[in-house]
Amino acid sequence: SVCLACFLANGHIMTFSLPSLRPLLDSDFLPLADMRIAQTFSFSNCGQALYLCTPSEIQRITLAADTCESLQEMLCELFLPVDTPEGPKQSFFKGLFSSPSIVDKEELFGEAASGKASRSVAKHIPGTGGIEGVKAESGSAMAEVQKARMALVERGEKLSELEERTEALKVGSELYASSAHQVMEKYKNKKWYQL
Repeated sequence: SVCLACFLANGHIMTFSLPSLRPLLDSDFLPLADMRIAQTFSFSNCGQALYLCTPSEIQRITLAADTCESLQEMLCELFLPVDTPEGPKQSFFKGLFSSPSIVDKEELFGEAASGKASRSVAKHIPGTGGIEGVKAESGSAMAEVQKARMALVERGEKLSELEERTEALKVGSELYASSAHQVMEKYKNKKWYQL
């Protein structure tokens, strides 16, 4: 049957019948040593309740016998078991320094160790022309800054124009409201056939 369950400030759990509120159960559940329990204690349906017994542990209780029988089925695991992955393979350096095999110097360090010129040396790639290129780039940057400044000025002009139009609309709407109010006052006490 349906009942009302309460956790009281003295640590008791009481159940009352509905709608008469006749006491059914008064059980000394927990001494109120920690305010966390009182602040987090919450009943759910089917006579179950949850509360934090420590900052990281949730305690679950039940008052219903049928829920108590199926409580083992409701248990869960927080972490799923996972197979251990394979160990890392032997690294290149471990094999290089621990094995007694002979390694060719050219294979390790390239052609530079053998006295030949390396093909991967940096080459000069001609650019836009030193100082003149930097001046041209700075000139284009100045043009972009000038464009941005002009756009900002135009935006300011449009905003001020919009502000003036908004003010004019406000004044017009106030005039219209006052004239509508005067017309209403004029015809307020007249009948329709007197108009």
